[in-house]
Amino acid sequence: MLRPEDDDGATILSDGLSETDEEQQQLTSAQAAAIRADAKKYKCVTSALLFVTFLISVIVTTARYYGNANFLAEAEGGIFDPFGGKEKTKENQERFQKTLEYLNHYAVSHPSTLTDDGGYGLLEMYYSPQYSAALWISKYDSYRIPIPSIRSYHSWREEYPFLQRYALAVLYFATHGPDFWRLKMFFLNGRHECGWVNKFEDQYYGVYCGGDPDYDDGEVDVWEGNRTVTGLWFPPGNQMLGTLPPEVRHLRYLKIFSIAGEGVLYGTIPFQYGALKNLNYLRLADTSLNGEIPREFGELKNLNRLDLRKNGFSADTTKGDLDFLKEMTSLQLLYLDDNMDITGTIPDIGAHLPILEVLSLSNLNMYGELPPSLADLQKLSWLFLDDNNFEGSVSMVQNLTKLEYVHLENNMFEDVIDEHFFTKSNKLKQLDVSNCSFSGSIPWKLFHLPSLEVLDMSSNNLGFELPQNLGFFSSFEIFVTNLSFLSLHSNNITGSIPFSIQNLRELTTLDLSMNRFTGTIPMQIGNLEKLEDLFLGRNQFEEGPLPSWIRTMTQLKELSLKSASLNETIPEWLGELTKLKFLDLGENKLEDTIPQSLGNLTELMVLLLNDNKLKGELGLGELAKLEALLIDDNDLTGNTDEMCAHDIKYFIADCGNSTGGTLGAEVNCTCCTQCCADVNSTCNDDEWLGNHQGTWELGYNRIYWDFDDNGYVSPFINYNR
Repeated sequence: MLRPEDDDGATILSDGLSETDEEQQQLTSAQAAAIRADAKKYKCVTSALLFVTFLISVIVTTARYYGNANFLAEAEGGIFDPFGGKEKTKENQERFQKTLEYLNHYAVSHPSTLTDDGGYGLLEMYYSPQYSAALWISKYDSYRIPIPSIRSYHSWREEYPFLQRYALAVLYFATHGPDFWRLKMFFLNGRHECGWVNKFEDQYYGVYCGGDPDYDDGEVDVWEGNRTVTGLWFPPGNQMLGTLPPEVRHLRYLKIFSIAGEGVLYGTIPFQYGALKNLNYLRLADTSLNGEIPREFGELKNLNRLDLRKNGFSADTTKGDLDFLKEMTSLQLLYLDDNMDITGTIPDIGAHLPILEVLSLSNLNMYGELPPSLADLQKLSWLFLDDNNFEGSVSMVQNLTKLEYVHLENNMFEDVIDEHFFTKSNKLKQLDVSNCSFSGSIPWKLFHLPSLEVLDMSSNNLGFELPQNLGFFSSFEIFVTNLSFLSLHSNNITGSIPFSIQNLRELTTLDLSMNRFTGTIPMQIGNLEKLEDLFLGRNQFEEGPLPSWIRTMTQLKELSLKSASLNETIPEWLGELTKLKFLDLGENKLEDTIPQSLGNLTELMVLLLNDNKLKGELGLGELAKLEALLIDDNDLTGNTDEMCAHDIKYFIADCGNSTGGTLGAEVNCTCCTQCCADVNSTCNDDEWLGNHQGTWELGYNRIYWDFDDNGYVSPFINYNR
């Protein structure tokens, strides 16, 4: 069966998307009368009070139901007329009556959605998705599918084509297809429903069909052309506004159901979806669905992938709300991320899900110790437990040999890292255990994992020295590593940075800031030809000038040597690093003037030179992309007219005086966001550490520089538009 590739749920449809195929012009926009006219023929307005209620309901419910009525009315070119409308043929009247009889007799839909006995109110009945679908399939569908009769025997196979088409029509109306779908995929255009599919950006979306699902490809299709729906795959960002209808349960051979990247679906998942026994792929991600996840999902024995991330689902595992997962023994991929109302401990699922490959429980409200049974998940390759309140040990997962991605950051494990910490996972590509209160030392074997690309152990209580043999086993054998991202900031690592750091040749990001490193900054770092982001500040290095070997690192985009014991002057050659977007030399003892060559750094967005001994005029030119400039606590003078030629989001200078004004200040600044004075030693005492605070996301690429309470700057936002 044809199936589009997986995606991340991002919106892919543009606002101007339209389809020009003549077949896509289903039931145009001039037909508001038919459904209203038909409704009048079956339910009379018998009193003035009911008539008033009718008119009020028109106003209140038009926004929700008008699109469905308009869509149906267009089938016969009718004009809006709630009192009559165009006469229907006897055949259509009989088909509609027969449809309602069948739907009610076999409880295909709830009776309250098809009659006024449920107390829904007159117009709500007329414009329910179920009523709209019944009208469409009986009167306006040019396919003219036979309507099963309750007065004669029909085999299931004879009835199912009607049920299948009706269920799809209900889904279309329930999610406001006529009004809001950007890509309509030929829904309800008169062709067989297996043709309700369209291609967009090399992907096919819509309805996917096979023969009898119980037969393999190549075998005889006993359905003899009555093809069955086995997949529903909707494009991300298709504006499916509304609720999920229970009628989808009638698509009994459905194997794939995917809606993602909407954000506008609301309500709960119907518990009846537990009847979709053939389902093996269910993705309802990044919508506004809420409520409990149906426990009936435990009946989905064939489900391989369950993706419910980025919703508003709730569950309390201490009450057994997720125990149904133990019954889903075919589950291979489980995503429940970003549902903040899911709380409790992880259910004891290890022994029940023997083929689970992905366990993703990020950003929930879970707590407690990890269950020992996680050690039984021998096929697990993705483990995402970050941003919860877990505690205790992680020993039960660190010996799983097939792990590729492990994200445990932002928890409270307080475990001790030893020499065996995830070192048996030779397939490991990403290991993020930042901000977990881990103690111990960094095992040298981690740097010899052949596939490791990301290692983030920042913001813990790790001590001792870095291993001296980074990247090679012995003095005679060099080991090639794929490590590209290494962050160890905010620990208690001591000693000097080992010369063997140069063996990590694939590094693009190196962050060793906020530790207790001593000695000099090794020139071997200059041999890292792919390095783009270098953070070494807040350590205890020996005093000295800005290392001259940095001059050769013209690929650098971010350089932070805040509080790195730098002295002497800012060298002219620094202006040759023209790719720099972020430069932090604050809190050092740099002297003399700011070299005019820094004006060549036209890509610079953040420049922090505060708390030094700089003097003279600013002389930076315009630097049109600059969004954060800190030059306070220096001896700079003059005006900042060139810098103020465009708006700067954060600009702090010594533009104040002892009385709180600006008269007689060292710097004349008309656009500064904060003015400091030499007498005020507490002015601008904030950290301004742009490399920390969770700014590396989406594949460990820079998303923004976070300055805590001061705000942020993003390289993806044009602040001057």
